[in-house]
Amino acid sequence: MAKKFKSWFSSPKELTKTEAKQRSAAFRTTAVIFAFIAVFVAIGAGFMFLERFVKSNMNLNEKTVSIQLVDFPDWGSAELKEKIISTAGSNIKLTEDVALRVGENLATLAWLCDIKVQVNNQAVTVSARYRKPVGIIKDHDQQFYVDDELVILDYIPMRKLPMVEITGVPGHLLTWRNIGTKWQRDDVAAAVELLALLARMDSQVVPDKPLLAEIKSIDMSNFSGRRIASQPHIVFYAKDGTEIRWGAKKGQWQRYLEAKDEEKLTLLYNTYQELGTVQLRAAQKGSFIDLTRQQSLSLPIDRY
Repeated sequence: MAKKFKSWFSSPKELTKTEAKQRSAAFRTTAVIFAFIAVFVAIGAGFMFLERFVKSNMNLNEKTVSIQLVDFPDWGSAELKEKIISTAGSNIKLTEDVALRVGENLATLAWLCDIKVQVNNQAVTVSARYRKPVGIIKDHDQQFYVDDELVILDYIPMRKLPMVEITGVPGHLLTWRNIGTKWQRDDVAAAVELLALLARMDSQVVPDKPLLAEIKSIDMSNFSGRRIASQPHIVFYAKDGTEIRWGAKKGQWQRYLEAKDEEKLTLLYNTYQELGTVQLRAAQKGSFIDLTRQQSLSLPIDRY
């Protein structure tokens, strides 16, 4: 019995070199087999994940989203909105570079500046500063707008804005290549400055019935007296043909001994409010309004 207990608790029999090598090889083989199994399992899981990822991306890329214009101006026309959306691109899909592509497309439009494009799962939103046309320049079969920064804009119908034609300037020099660029001319700049001034006066004095809505054109043909020095340099024409003789460009009244610019504005808007119109010919109340003569009048507003 003592011998049995001794055999049970004694140290295990030492392996021979051959047995140790065989056992070591068996362990290595088992380890390699398990490693291969683990690799194949990992590869299978990876392919399953990749397949799901690709399918998810394919579905995402196939999703077409709309263009949303943020703060589209109330004076903007349906035609302008349609042009912006079509220029942004058709069948827009959610890809990594969609914001960049839409921004690049819209940058070709003269009507927009300071463009920002944002993308979400539902739409591509566009915010920008919209160039508001101040006047229109026509020559034969072509016409262009100009904004208050003298930037030339391509023609799009604008029914909500009173649009005054700037005449007496070389409109024939304008082509499609000028769109989006500034037309640096003193006569055009002087016309735009006066039209912008009347637009501000309208918004403050007669917002419900703007005076500009009765003006057809501003004639710059005698700008700075280049044709006849003694005649008014700038003349507005109402839609019925009534002359509104403004005179020298804004800020040069003293040089030509004319009424101050604020006096000209006061007389013009006093006449408009008293008669309800500046179309004197149609109302049979005269044929012209002369604003050049010096007078003592107070502005209908504190400043202009």
